[in-house]
Amino acid sequence: MDGMYSDDELDPVLRVVASHWMTKIRHARDHKRKVFQEAADECMSFFNGPRDWDELMGEMWSADDESVDPGFKMSVNKAFEFVTIFGPAMYAENPVRTVKPRMPVIVPPALFPDPMLFQAVLQQENQRIMADGLRSVLLESYLNYTPVEYGLAEESRQAIDETLLKGRGCMWTELYTPPGTTVAVVKSFFDTTDNLLVDPDAYKFDAATWIARRCVEPVWKVERERGLRPGSLKGNCESQAKQADIETDDEALFERKKGLTNDLIVYYKIWSKMGMGGRLKGIRRDLRGPLEMFGDYVYLEVAENTPFLLNLSPDLCKDPSFASDPQAVFDRVAWPTPYWADAEWPVSVLDFHVVPNCPWPLAHLKAGMGELKFINWAMSFLMSKIRNTSRDFIAVLKSASEELKSAILEGRDLTLLEIDAEHKTIQEVIQFLQHPTMNGDIWRVIEAVENNFDKRVGLTELMYGEPSQTQIRSASEANLRSDNMNVRPDDMRKQVEGWMKRVAKKEAVAARYHLVGDDVQPILGPMGAWAWGTYVATKDLVQACTELEYRIEAGSTQRPNKNWEQRTMSMAMTTVAPLLQAYSQQTGDVTPMNNLLGDWAKANDLDPSRYQFRSSLPPMNPVIPGKEQGSGVPQAGQQAQAASNIPAPG
Repeated sequence: MDGMYSDDELDPVLRVVASHWMTKIRHARDHKRKVFQEAADECMSFFNGPRDWDELMGEMWSADDESVDPGFKMSVNKAFEFVTIFGPAMYAENPVRTVKPRMPVIVPPALFPDPMLFQAVLQQENQRIMADGLRSVLLESYLNYTPVEYGLAEESRQAIDETLLKGRGCMWTELYTPPGTTVAVVKSFFDTTDNLLVDPDAYKFDAATWIARRCVEPVWKVERERGLRPGSLKGNCESQAKQADIETDDEALFERKKGLTNDLIVYYKIWSKMGMGGRLKGIRRDLRGPLEMFGDYVYLEVAENTPFLLNLSPDLCKDPSFASDPQAVFDRVAWPTPYWADAEWPVSVLDFHVVPNCPWPLAHLKAGMGELKFINWAMSFLMSKIRNTSRDFIAVLKSASEELKSAILEGRDLTLLEIDAEHKTIQEVIQFLQHPTMNGDIWRVIEAVENNFDKRVGLTELMYGEPSQTQIRSASEANLRSDNMNVRPDDMRKQVEGWMKRVAKKEAVAARYHLVGDDVQPILGPMGAWAWGTYVATKDLVQACTELEYRIEAGSTQRPNKNWEQRTMSMAMTTVAPLLQAYSQQTGDVTPMNNLLGDWAKANDLDPSRYQFRSSLPPMNPVIPGKEQGSGVPQAGQQAQAASNIPAPG
């Protein structure tokens, strides 16, 4: 093929590296298939799987043996019920990201050896606190813009659904440049867990030494973005558009046999914490030294039957100016965003059921798969039984006339039937045959198996909003049942909340590391862009990862912390507001009252600036001894006027 690199143009060291990494990819794929993928695909198939019932149920339930084959075949989609019942309890609206600076430790002055030194340190600490406060405001503003703009709620919903069905959901956080602009943004997006590969030797996901993401893109796009020669990559799969073209072109069918119609390429993005490959088994000792120079944290791109790294093209490696610049080489193989500094990966995984000593989780439906298959088989058997027992058989004497037989089969209502004289009664001529009634034990068995399945996956009658089958005798029993019913959903919600917190922190780290003032100016304005470039943007990985505290609060009604905050602020407005009102009237200082109004507005997702005072209140009239108001208590008119200056909640 035109553009292909010759053996002389390929770097022998990088050729070995690419080959060994593809071997590791294949091993990781086989390991994932055995411990996770087969069960995940099976659970997904019961939600939206193949139309063939035998393929869905497997060999044991679809054998050719007549004692097993139910005849009529149907599927009871309990997986759909599970997702639609549990999913809405997990879904979060675009979350409200709260960014708070870490609080410092202040040493009491009495314990400080030098008062002058104490004042200097205290002043320096106050300046740092002010700078951290500004950083938190800027980051919070940016992090609350991207979820709405780029549909984080819909992306996370897909990941949650996949977690419920397969066991793991993935959100990737990357730098993104919208089409037609030069402004960079940080966004998080969903990609199926089918495309994720993990170091098979890891005993848990966080302990993996490398991960990889499977990508499928047009060959021309990969060549252009990596600076490769046109025609240097060989595709390994066909797009749907290409397949449609081939069906109408006889010449293309011949090209397909030669492998010339593949216009897509499957390649793998690798994030390594074990270097470029010097520690891979099988790497020659003389090659390990040059590979170790790149360090532990390396980013690579490889593809099947491609004897070089996609992010280190042979043309680039042969360029003298590039080869002589170590920093340029390091930048090519460095992680796009150094999440490794925070012991993280570019992907945030949501696992509800972690399997000990395994990097892959357990699918929730896998625990009830045996019962689910039996329910499908038993219901299919019942449908076949009903079909057989519902048939009508009519027994007629051979001696009956043809007119009588035709009237029985085709006659209308109130059809007259004439009986020959030799037959005394109609029963001697015709009889309807009925099957024996069906044994009701099968229904009790199905009900018992369904109850077992529902207990395993948590589909109780209370989750459906149905009344309990047993009578509730007291309020404490009702509360106990409610608490027990919510144990599993509440635990899942907490894991979703922690997962969203990790996503937000990765967005914050990437934003601080990559974005400059021009990138955030459309969102924060000119002054905010200047402050971002001065106080937020940093290449210091320690500052980017550990300086601030990121907390996620969702506005969904499913979040008990939001409800608790709203109730707390309502009580504060009732109990604390009168005290702060009196303080503001006496001193003219409205700062405490503004703080309370701001917290109340945020708890109710309102704009605080619309409810806060913009200037200090004048103090109350001084008390003149000997006058009627000498008691020190303001007159009723003064109280009403002061109260009118305090906005009511809501």
